[in-house]
Amino acid sequence: MYEKERNRMVDVLVQEGFISSQAVEQAMRAVPRHEFVAKGYETAAYEDVPLPTESGQTTSAPSIVAIMCEAALPFSLMFEVGCGYGYLASICAFAQPDGKIITAELYESISARAAKNFRKLGIEDRVDVIACDGSLGPPLGTPPDTMVISAAAPEVPHMLFEKLAEGGKMIVPVGTDVQELLLIKKRKGSMVIKSLIPCIFVPMQGTYGVHSYRRLPQERMHISLSSQDA
Repeated sequence: MYEKERNRMVDVLVQEGFISSQAVEQAMRAVPRHEFVAKGYETAAYEDVPLPTESGQTTSAPSIVAIMCEAALPFSLMFEVGCGYGYLASICAFAQPDGKIITAELYESISARAAKNFRKLGIEDRVDVIACDGSLGPPLGTPPDTMVISAAAPEVPHMLFEKLAEGGKMIVPVGTDVQELLLIKKRKGSMVIKSLIPCIFVPMQGTYGVHSYRRLPQERMHISLSSQDA
């Protein structure tokens, strides 16, 4: 179902440069996005727009998912904050078949839907969804080499960065109303930051979510990030 629409969407994402690797292209052709949206939105699933799931949450536009997955590769152990229905985690799992993904979701009903999607795709042995507060960091003994934050923070989330393995990378949308999607690499404990694309995500929730931050003026945030771009 919707195979023609899915392939057409991927063709456009390749042509427009959002997809640059064969691994991500094949993954996005394989994963049925219409399974990852709220009921009634299936026919819009292959448009390049964010779509609702539940509890005020969304699944990101396919172009943003492609950029995030390209930035996340390669990985051995990936931790995601904000699983949603699991579309991004599924794309990453198909693109990196030998990688392990732990993804956190604050809402139990949403995490249950994601777990069901992972089982339907046959990737439940490589992707674990946990109903927990992802803002606290990965509930793991081993620090992940990759973190993907699928929700916006007004500042780089230092609590999470500290739990990233040395030499690892974090992909996170940072800003207030409109954010910049950042690729942050950990080098000798410091941040090397590259801006990928402007974006709009729902705010990160939980203990160290958006409400725990002091709201920064957008101008200051822009200057701070620009000075560190790699």
